[in-house]
Amino acid sequence: MAKNSKKSSLKPKLQKAKAKFFSTYYSNPAKDLKIIVVTGDLGRDIVAHYLQEIIKSKDPKTGLIIDPQTTSQLYKELYQVWRSGTDYAVVTAQAYTIARHLFYGMPIYAAILTDSQPEQASVLNSEISATDAKAILFNKEPVFSILNREDPNYETFAKFPSKTATLTYGRERDADLRINRSKVYKVGTEANITFKGETYDVATYVTSEAAVNFMAAAALAASAMEFNQDAIVDGISNYEPKA
Repeated sequence: MAKNSKKSSLKPKLQKAKAKFFSTYYSNPAKDLKIIVVTGDLGRDIVAHYLQEIIKSKDPKTGLIIDPQTTSQLYKELYQVWRSGTDYAVVTAQAYTIARHLFYGMPIYAAILTDSQPEQASVLNSEISATDAKAILFNKEPVFSILNREDPNYETFAKFPSKTATLTYGRERDADLRINRSKVYKVGTEANITFKGETYDVATYVTSEAAVNFMAAAALAASAMEFNQDAIVDGISNYEPKA
C-alpha cells in the first residue's frame, strides 16, 4: 500500500514537470494565445467547432485542437497554432486528461462546460471522480467560466472564481443566457435564446435536442468575448458536421 501511495503522490509532480518542459521546448506558445478549453461528457467537439467558426469572423486562422491525449501533443499543436499567427486556440479536453494536469501553468482565457452524463466512478486509477477532474480546469481562474446551469454538479464548478465573470446558460429563469424554446428537425435544430435582454434565434445542422445546449454554450462564450449576434448566428450555422 505504501508503495502505491508513494507512486500516486509522485504522478502529479511528474505531469507538472512535463508541462514545464514542453512549454519551454515549444517556446511557451500559450503566452500569446487566448486559450479556450471546452470540457464535458457530451458535445465538446461540436461546441468547439461552433466557437472556431464564430471567432473566424475576427480571426480567420483560429486554431482548433480536439482532445489532446498527452502534454507533448498539446504543446506541439499549440505551437503550430501560434506559428499560424492567430490569437485564439480552442481546445477540447476529456476529464481524465485534465486530471493529468495537462493545462498546468497555462493561462486559460475561457473554460466551458457542456452536458454531463451520470457520474462515473473515476477517471484516474479510482482516485478522482470525473466531476473533480473537470473542477481542476475551473479552479485555474480563467478569465471567463461558462457553465451549464442545469448540470447536476453545477454547484461544484460555480464555487471557483473567474477573473472577469462566471456565466450560465440553460432553460432556468436565473440562467444568464436563457433558452426560451427550441425545435428539432430532420436536418437540424433551432433555438430562441435571450442574453442581457436581447432575444434572437440560432440554428445548426446538428440534429438533436442536446444541440440546443451546445448552441447556448457557444453563444454565451462568444458573447462574453464580445462577439456580436451576427458573428454568433453565422458561426453556429456555418458548422456542418461530417456525415
